[in-house]
Order: sequence, then structure tokens, then C-alpha cells
Amino acid sequence: MRKISYSLEVHAALDTVWNLLIEKVEQPQTYMPGVIQSRILQHYGNGVLREIRGEGLLIKEKVVIDKPHGEVHYFLLEHPLFTGRVVNRVVPSSVQSPVAPQVLTIEVEWSPKDEQAQRMIQSAIPEQIQNEVMDLKQKAEALEKEEALPLTTPYAFGMTLALPFQDAVAKVHQELQKEGFGIISEIDLRHKFQEKLHKEFRNYVILGACNPGLAYQAFGVEINIGTLLPCNVAVYSVSEARTVVMIMDPVAALALVGNDQLTELAATVKQSLQRVLSAL
Repeated sequence: MRKISYSLEVHAALDTVWNLLIEKVEQPQTYMPGVIQSRILQHYGNGVLREIRGEGLLIKEKVVIDKPHGEVHYFLLEHPLFTGRVVNRVVPSSVQSPVAPQVLTIEVEWSPKDEQAQRMIQSAIPEQIQNEVMDLKQKAEALEKEEALPLTTPYAFGMTLALPFQDAVAKVHQELQKEGFGIISEIDLRHKFQEKLHKEFRNYVILGACNPGLAYQAFGVEINIGTLLPCNVAVYSVSEARTVVMIMDPVAALALVGNDQLTELAATVKQSLQRVLSAL
């Protein structure tokens, strides 16, 4: 049996790489050259039985997904050229640092059935494995850059953090306090939807942020401004290790009033909130 292994560091969150490995199980034609069609024949508790077709090629594999160890195992059940298994693995390069790169590995342990297969395993297969690892690395890092871009809407601005939900909420509290904002309300939507509707929802909190000095100035200009306060900050999870923070745009909100003095004050508040976002 010939063993071939290739590894690269990937500068992306662990769950970003893992999700690509799972997508590779479900859509191999996106990742493996020569694959024309694939289908899942059976689902197991920890994996699937799948069939892959290429030009003159039919492969049947049992796929075992081991998320605690970051591994996806492919056991060849039917293959015209080889017997054996393949392991796709992603593990952190450092458990101490949450921003450390991941180590992505594809490991092949195949026994060739004939001379043609023997030549392939000595020449074409190693290059193919390297290309697959490189392709996964590029996809993961491209996704990471895309998610790191600032998020904007006509009424809010924000960003995606490479932090678990609870850590992100704590960080938002900390940076708001540094800019003089207190949290006067905190709504846990996941808890409320579960309590009132018996529905499951992602981790999602709405923080009501208020800078007392700036709020006092606003009430001096427009007594009904309380209907547009406080400044809401939404924090919600998009995965186990990634969290979105969105902040209400005070300029957009207070533009409804049509008061130039408030517009100027709103610009000051927005600058302060943008500093909060930059510090996250």
C-alpha cells in the first residue's frame, strides 16, 4: 500500500475549512477533476455511502465524518484501479491562539490493482493531491476575506468577527464602554423566541447603547427623539467561531427628524460608533 500525504497552512477559521470539507463530500464535482456526476446512496449517523461517476469510471465510497478530530475518511468500496482509503483533515496549528492558521492535510493510502494504477500513483496522483489541497486553501482564504469585508445597509454598518458569540458580545460591551456608551437594554432573541414561540433561533442579542451626554444634547434639540433612541447594536452568530456585529446608523435614523442640529450631533455619534467597530 502506497501512502501519499500533503499539508498546507490555511489562514482561515477552522469552521470555514471544515464546511468546505463537508461540501466536498456532498459536491465532489466542484473539487475533484473528472467527476461528472455524484449521488448519495445512503445516509449513516456519522456519514454517507456515495457513488461518483467520471468518464469510464465508477467509484463507490463509504464516507465517515469525524468532526471532533476534524477528519473525513473515504473508504473505497468499488474502484477500477485502487483499494484503500483517503483522509481529509483540518486541525488548528495552535490551540492557544484563536487566530492561528489551520493545517489542512489530504492523506491517501491506496494499493494499485494493476501496472497502470501503479504508474498513476507514482506520477499523477501526488500532483492531484497537492492541487486539491491548494484549491481548498484558496477557497477558504477567499471566503475569509469576503466575510471580513465591512457590512453596510442603508440603516446600519458592521463587520464579521472571527470570534465565538459570547466572546464577541463581551468585546462589544468593552469597546462601547470605552467610548462612553452604556447598555440600557439587552434583548436575547434566541431566548425570547424559544420562550414565547417554542422556536429555535441562532444566538442573537440586541444591545441598546446610549451615551448619556450625547443623548442629553439630543433631547435638548428634539424632545420626541426618545422614539429613535437608543442606538441598537445587533450581535449574532453565523457559525461556532464567527459572529456579526451590526450597529444602527444614527445619521440615517435621525435624518427622519429633519433637524440640522440633530444631523450634526448624529454625525458625532456615528464617528464614535465607528471607532467602536474598528476596535473590535
